[in-house]
Amino acid sequence: MRLGEKLNSDYVLKALKWCVFASFLFLPITTGLSYIAYSDDLAVSALPWHISVAVALLCCIAAVLLYAWYRGTNSLAAYGMIGLFTMFPIYYFFGIFGYFFFFTFAPMLSAMKWGGLAGGLAITGYWIYLVIRNVRYTINHTRFVAAAFKEHGDGVICYEVQRGMRIFEKHFVEPSPMPKPLAYVVFAIAPFCLVLPRILTSSFGTNGVLVVVAALGLPLSLWLVGLLVRIYLVTVALPLRIERERNVRVVVEA
Repeated sequence: MRLGEKLNSDYVLKALKWCVFASFLFLPITTGLSYIAYSDDLAVSALPWHISVAVALLCCIAAVLLYAWYRGTNSLAAYGMIGLFTMFPIYYFFGIFGYFFFFTFAPMLSAMKWGGLAGGLAITGYWIYLVIRNVRYTINHTRFVAAAFKEHGDGVICYEVQRGMRIFEKHFVEPSPMPKPLAYVVFAIAPFCLVLPRILTSSFGTNGVLVVVAALGLPLSLWLVGLLVRIYLVTVALPLRIERERNVRVVVEA
């Protein structure tokens, strides 16, 4: 396909369709599970499923407004921002619902609740710091930008998504503060040392299911939040910087 034909395709609209699909796939599931677990079974709060409904609406509305503003431009920054709203429902399912809702709303001792929340926030925050550091190094100190962003004249720079991802993976060093097998074990079980006595002295029930979901959700949420950071830095912040510095348009080729 020639460049002109590619630019005539509305890639921002394609991103919007994926965003709506992800929102209507993951967030209704999260809403239903939040209602069943926290409002119906444990009867502790209706806030989790209310939050889930609000997140679903905000993701869809924000993506539609972005498309309305950038329609027909194939702006890479708009494509990236809609990509963030596409990935967030998936992160929300594993990270927010799976882990943080458990320690926020499930009945447990205050020390366990605050310890689990602090542990999850600390691990997530440290992981985000590592990903930001490594992505910025890839952008600023490797050939990624020169290889992935191609000038096509008339003040247009193109970024082909699949090709750009391959080039990025070639140069990017995945953060690893410790050997991967050990990291997965630590990330998964460290916060749950705080709730182990409750698990061992209670019937499994809803709380037990939520503990398992949280234990599985934390490692997955770390990978997903790292992906969100990469999407933002590579497809939103970087093209906006290039446009500002070079006075050009940065467009997407998918």
